[in-house]
Amino acid sequence: MLFMLLFIFFCSSKKIDDEEYEDLTINQKWVLAPKTQDTDATLIINKLLKEYDKKLRPDIGIKPTVIDVDIYVNSIGPVSSINMVRNMS
Repeated sequence: MLFMLLFIFFCSSKKIDDEEYEDLTINQKWVLAPKTQDTDATLIINKLLKEYDKKLRPDIGIKPTVIDVDIYVNSIGPVSSINMVRNMS
């Protein structure tokens, strides 16, 4: 529910004045949010989480939520056989 509210909040359109963004292009799809929305989002999140007890796990008393995570490694650098150290990038 929290994610749905945040999604709706961030997807709502807002008129952007030229004073806020000097180099705004007409066809630009992604625009940085004005700073007033940052504080509004913080206030909304704080208000939603005011009664949240972080000591309890989500859905206590119901079967646990299964979360699958996939990790993709682009490359692994050379491995030092002496120090057994590897570099990941």
